[in-house]
This record gives sequence, C-alpha cells and structure tokens, in this order.
Amino acid sequence: MRLFDRVLIRVKTPKKPHQKCLCHVMRLMLLLPGRVTCRHVSRDSPYHENTFARGLARDVDCVSLNRAAMVEVVPPSHEPVLAVDPSCVPNSGTHTSGLDRCWNGAHSRAEKGWEMATRAWIAVTHRRASTLSVEQTSRAPSGRAEETRIDAYLAHMARVVTTPPVQALKYLAVDGYCSQKTCVDGLGALDVQVIGKLRRDAKLRPLDSGPRGDGPGRPNTSDGNVDVSDLSRLEPVDAGDADLALYAPGVTQPPCKRHLHVVVVRHLPTGRSARLFSTAVARSAKTLDRYDQARFQIEWLFRAANQFTGLSDGQARSAGKRRFQCKARLSAMSFAKLEARQRSARPQAPVSLARLKRRYFNHHLVDRIVDHVAAEGR
Repeated sequence: MRLFDRVLIRVKTPKKPHQKCLCHVMRLMLLLPGRVTCRHVSRDSPYHENTFARGLARDVDCVSLNRAAMVEVVPPSHEPVLAVDPSCVPNSGTHTSGLDRCWNGAHSRAEKGWEMATRAWIAVTHRRASTLSVEQTSRAPSGRAEETRIDAYLAHMARVVTTPPVQALKYLAVDGYCSQKTCVDGLGALDVQVIGKLRRDAKLRPLDSGPRGDGPGRPNTSDGNVDVSDLSRLEPVDAGDADLALYAPGVTQPPCKRHLHVVVVRHLPTGRSARLFSTAVARSAKTLDRYDQARFQIEWLFRAANQFTGLSDGQARSAGKRRFQCKARLSAMSFAKLEARQRSARPQAPVSLARLKRRYFNHHLVDRIVDHVAAEGR
C-alpha cells in the first residue's frame, strides 16, 4: 500500500496516531482471509480490538484521498464520469442505527438492512471504477418524515460535487430510480449533467419543430408520442457494435417536464430495448450509451468488496463507525487495484484481487514467522 502512504502525506488528514491506525487497518483488510471484524483484525496486529473500534469512530476525507490516487495513476487522456448507485447491506440486528427496508437488487426484493449510496469515479476509456465516497442513506439526514430517500441522495451528492477535486467532473451516471423529476431537478441545480435510464413505460414526446398555426391558443410543444416498437419515426445512429442499434428521437419532453436528450438502445439478438436520457442535449447518442455501459462497473465494486474486504462482515452499530467501515473497505480495494496497475508492466491488463490478497497474506505470514523466530532466538 505504498500508494496509500504517498497520498496520505499529501492530502490533509487527521493526526499522526490516526494516520498510523488508518494505514494499519487498510493493509489488514487486504490480507486477512475470512471475516474482517475488529476482533479478527486484532489477532494479526499488535493493537487491541478496542483500539480499532475507537479508530473507526473518526471520520476521514476519503474523497480527497481517492481522488488524489486516481489522478496519480489514471492517465489524463481517460474520459472520466461520476456514477452513483445505492446498495443494500443486510442486517438482522435490532439496535443498529438507521435500520430500514431497502431494495436488494441481488434478490429483487426489499429486505431489512441499511442502504449505502456509493459515488464512484469511472474511467470510461477502459471501464474501470474506483470509489470516491460512501454514506448511509436508509433514512433522511435530519430524520424528518417529510424528507424522502431522494433528498438524502441529493444531500450526499451536494457534499461530494462541491469538493474541489471533483468539481471538474460534470457528468453523472445514475440508475433508473434517479430518473424522477425531483432528482433530475436537484442534480441540475448542482451544475451536473445527468445520464440515466427511463422507465419502460415512459412516454417520449419529440418537440414540435413545425410552423406555428394561425389559430388562437397555445402552440403545440410536442409532436405526438414515439412508439418504440415502431422504429420508422426514430433516427438510426451508428453504435459501433454489431449487437446494438441506437435510435435518437431527438430532444424530447418526458414526464420529468424538461427538455432531455433521449436515446433508444435495442439489443438485436434478444430484441430488448432501453431508454436512455440525459440533460446534456449536446452529447451524441453513442457517447450517452458508452457512459451508461460504464456505470455498471460500480456493481463490480460492491461484489469485490463483499468477497475480498468483508463489506457485510462489520459488526458496528453506530452510524459513524459503520460509515468509516464502508469507506475503508471500498477504498482499500480501490487503492490495491490502482497500485497494481501502476506497478504492472501492462497497466491495461485486468487485475485479480484474489491473487493480490493471497500475495499480501503470504508476505504478512512470512514476516510474522521471521519475527517469531527472531524473538525465540533471543
């Protein structure tokens, strides 16, 4: 984790004792097999489990740390885009703060647990994602009943987008849940261009470009509805993929009551279609499709964090400790992948986290054996 040590020195961070504990925690998350809890971590560390529990309660500016690492490793020629996606972490306890019923995409149903919203930085050129920020969004920040989960998403995004290292990223890829009018308007107020998916039954109404009639009354703003099954009114666009067909109805007015650029994507082998939308009306249909496909890389972050850094293994019950736990687990994985690409002779080659974790554990085991032998020799 040399990359993390270099970034930690340059970025404004807590005091040195907390820095030392933070570096220790990040290393242990990457090398320990099995469940990653405070008690398990303390067995391979000179620190007591209560020391780790106290360290988890302190917040860290992970946005600046992660962004600094990406700037150092990822070439400037890579096309960047922000992505956001909520994920459900199952929890069967009764005393954990913020417990709620949230949507679990793996099981396609709502389950008991707490939801974390992850903001990731994605290099569209090679479709690789790295974590920027993680926060719990199961309940509204102020706890008021009139606030919705969308308000929690917007509040989190406002804190991330206004951070100086992230202000240059103006495109945000979201999932279908964030295609609501409240979310699109709120993100537009943050000077962010939104790219996402509309519902399958969303109405597409092209703007009326014909001449204005001579009669009284308000002129027409739309030219009927677009039937996706009838492609005669849609303009085909080169997708660059033999299995995909892109159709751009043009600038439309969907139910969110604002002008959007809508692109219909059809998968030719299966016949399935999707409706992409964006507030960036000047971007091409092919670019919007690339951004939406790159957004799915954030799902691999969740899967890898569950498999290799124990995202669901934490036993913290307070919101502050749980927030730091998620930040550390997702950031440790991102730092390991970035450092492996930086030190590899082929930076564009895929990185095996299982191989990295086995290598870290072997080095740690050899160091412990050497220390034990040296202590016995005295």
